[in-house]
Order: sequence, then C-alpha cells, then structure tokens
Amino acid sequence: MAKGLWKIIALSLAGVLAIVVLVVVGGVIAVLASDKGLIAEDAALLIISAVMAVLMMALSLWLGVAWMARIDEAAREAHKASWFYGGSGGLAVGGVFIILASTPPAARLTVPAWFDGRTDPAAYAASGAVGLMALMLIGYGVVWGWWWLARR
Repeated sequence: MAKGLWKIIALSLAGVLAIVVLVVVGGVIAVLASDKGLIAEDAALLIISAVMAVLMMALSLWLGVAWMARIDEAAREAHKASWFYGGSGGLAVGGVFIILASTPPAARLTVPAWFDGRTDPAAYAASGAVGLMALMLIGYGVVWGWWWLARR
C-alpha cells in the first residue's frame, strides 16, 4: 500500500464519524426547534439534509484529491483513463436514454417511482441522475479492469 494511505483511511473514518455526530446533533436541534415552533418541520429536514450532503461531498472530494496525490503513477493513469473512457462511455449510453426520453412516444411510458413512491419531477430527476451515475460507474469499472489486464 502506498505511503500515507493509512493516514488517509484513518482521517476518512474520523471525518465520517464527525459528520455522523454533526448530523445527529443537528437533527436533535432541528427536532427541538420544530417542536417549539421556531422552524417548520420540512425546513428542518431540508436544512439537515443539505448540511449532511455538503459535508459528505466536501469530505469525499478532499479524500479523493488526497488519495490521488499518494498513489503511484500507474494507478493514477489507470483511474484517469477509466474515468475518461469508461465514464464517457457510460455518459454516452445515458445520453441515448435522455434523447429517447425527449421523444413524443416516451410520454406514454410509465417509470417506476424509486423514491418512496414519489412521482414528482424532482424524484424523477434524482432517479435519472442515479441511473446516469450507475452507467458511468459501470463504464469506469469495465475500463479499469481492462486497463490493468492489458498491462499484466
């Protein structure tokens, strides 16, 4: 394992624990504030979710940068190639679905509700984003495996 990766793993665990503590404390404060009528329940939930999302994304971005700085050149090139070719390939496959979804016949299709039975536009947008990310990650995984197999 590359030098310094154990430190990143320890910091990752500490960061996740800190975020969990912050979200729990924030959730308790939000519940108490909504019980006292200081803030609406929906607003409290939105605030806690937004804070958690921002913290998780900031932590993951920081960890990704720290990790990429510490891996060797071959691993770095494998990941760059995988994200470019595999991620772009997955995005292209998703793009086909986006184009097909914009055609008039697609209006008659029914899409299952992935988010607690919700069928509002935000839930469908989130479903599409998750699907697109899944296609990009599948493409990434395929190209990453191919990259390493080709260099064995």
